[in-house]
Amino acid sequence: MAHTFDVSGKTMDTTCLYSTVKNTSGVKKKFGFLPPHGRELAVDEEFTVFGDVRQAVIKDVERVTSRRHILSFEAAIERGDLEIIQTPSPILQDINDGNPRMLQLDNGTLSDVDPCWHTSISE
Repeated sequence: MAHTFDVSGKTMDTTCLYSTVKNTSGVKKKFGFLPPHGRELAVDEEFTVFGDVRQAVIKDVERVTSRRHILSFEAAIERGDLEIIQTPSPILQDINDGNPRMLQLDNGTLSDVDPCWHTSISE
């Protein structure tokens, strides 16, 4: 699934702004807390949502419903039914030049990189 937007005729990469989770339960399973109205995932199927999935499960204005979604999400993680593959990295502003930077883990080494949307994936 490509996540892009156009700026001055260029297609920019926005994949770093999405979260991905994976069904690791071993069976086809419905996860009622996944936005927008629950999602059934096949074995090892991944689901991608804009933003941080932990915030996306808090989709209801009703506190009771949001609390239930949070507890169900947490229980699925604890049981091993669902695995968080990726969430958006923190975006920080460099105090020297004012440019945004993101954190990236590369083979166990944490570093800062340009945000993905600074990268054109087509001209």
